[in-house]
Amino acid sequence: MNILEMTDKELYELGQKALADKLGADQAERFIRQCKPGEGDYSVDRHKLLANQGDIDTIVARIRRREVERKEEERKRAERFAAPQSEIRKMTDIEIFEIGLTVLVDKLGVAGYWGFFQQCQEINRGYPIEYIQNKEDAEKEIALYTAGITLNPKMVENYIKRGNAYSYIREYDKAIADYSEAIKLKPNYAEAYSNRAKVHVKKADFERAIEDYTKAIELNPQDVDAYYTRGKLYVEGNEYDKAIADFSLAIKLDPEHADASGYRATLYGERGKYDKAIEGFSKEIELRPYDAETYEDRGRIYVKIGEYDKAIADFTEAIKLIPDFTDAYFERAMTYLRMDNLESAMQDFDKISELKQEFT
Repeated sequence: MNILEMTDKELYELGQKALADKLGADQAERFIRQCKPGEGDYSVDRHKLLANQGDIDTIVARIRRREVERKEEERKRAERFAAPQSEIRKMTDIEIFEIGLTVLVDKLGVAGYWGFFQQCQEINRGYPIEYIQNKEDAEKEIALYTAGITLNPKMVENYIKRGNAYSYIREYDKAIADYSEAIKLKPNYAEAYSNRAKVHVKKADFERAIEDYTKAIELNPQDVDAYYTRGKLYVEGNEYDKAIADFSLAIKLDPEHADASGYRATLYGERGKYDKAIEGFSKEIELRPYDAETYEDRGRIYVKIGEYDKAIADFTEAIKLIPDFTDAYFERAMTYLRMDNLESAMQDFDKISELKQEFT
């Protein structure tokens, strides 16, 4: 496979395998832990090197001595590189890192190595290096990856990352063009379809977004976000069966996906499948016990099936979480009326009036 057409994830996996083959799996992890940004300053080091030099003869002698030392170090480096894994395990972190660099550059080339190196840094930091936080960050990313594309227009990841930056500053057509170019270069790149779908959503082009999410799912059936977001788009188009199917697949892949549970429960409730609706809202509450609106949603379903005590309990919990939740007061008041509890209902209506006066 052409290194330039590989994704960062593919580069990382290939690099990991090359490191493991050479160093052993445990020593490969030692190498990866050391992939941190450099802190050196070449200009400072250069001034130190040139400071307080002696006469010409002294400098020449020093250069010759360093040349001998360099050749000796190259010989030792070659011996270390040729050593079996049993000997590599005894080496220092610096020696491990040195061998790993050689392995990666030989396997991935310089451009591929930098892709691998960036992935290592993201893993060690816990967040992406290209973590765009403002417009200035985005513009820097655009300039950086535009330069990369100019040098090599077949580097797939550069289009993806520039597209992400364009999307951040809402230049959606340019973002779509970049994702499309990435897809042209690498037709089986699921992430490119997902990213393009997100931009189509921002442009309210739901039909194209569904097409792209469908392709992303075809290429990567484990993409939870693609199922979930496509499900929401199906809701927009009143295609509720398809939406329920997508939310169900998202939940199957991620049983703790609270939003998918809530969306599906809402659809079940609208279609009269009250037991499934209650089950879904209960799961959402289990995952997000602080969400007052979910208690209200479940309370409304309890009202529909005549379980008024449970409905009152849910509306009350919603009010505890949000003391000025007028909708919950109204739903509880109406439920009290159904229970012929006029006094409690009037107390809730009075509370609604009080809250409305505070807001005006």
